[in-house]
Amino acid sequence: MAGPTHLARRFFTSLRPRPPSAADLAWVQDVLEPGEWDVWCRLVTADRVEAIATARRLPPEYAGDERWLAAALVHDVGKADAHLGPFGRAAATVVGWRRDPALVRGRFGIYLRHPDIGAAALDAAGARPEATAWAALHHRPERFADCAIPPEVCEALARADGE
Repeated sequence: MAGPTHLARRFFTSLRPRPPSAADLAWVQDVLEPGEWDVWCRLVTADRVEAIATARRLPPEYAGDERWLAAALVHDVGKADAHLGPFGRAAATVVGWRRDPALVRGRFGIYLRHPDIGAAALDAAGARPEATAWAALHHRPERFADCAIPPEVCEALARADGE
């Protein structure tokens, strides 16, 4: 789970997000496979901007590999299904700190389970296995060593996302 500073920054930048530039959108579409692009397009503006920033923060040794760029770009796609704005997301995050996300119902529960929801959507869309795996695991560092993605790549992706 991201730290308070990262979450606060993300909250305030999501209040008035600037849409991605045409050049950024073209870059994302070039990196993503068609099914990944379709799922990514469901994200709200703030999440698109954050996904692009996350991919741009990858270290050079990983940023040259489209598998890791795609994983960074699509890891939060499950958030789209919750239909929560910044205040709802903040409230859901607090609830998630206090309760088991599996026990939370409604849109807060959907938001808290966004890794699994996003991974399922990516799998259904025919996304790369690495993108699907990272979507499922990005808030579960205890499972980094047991996945198909090398642990050092998991760590780089997590750092790029502010974890």
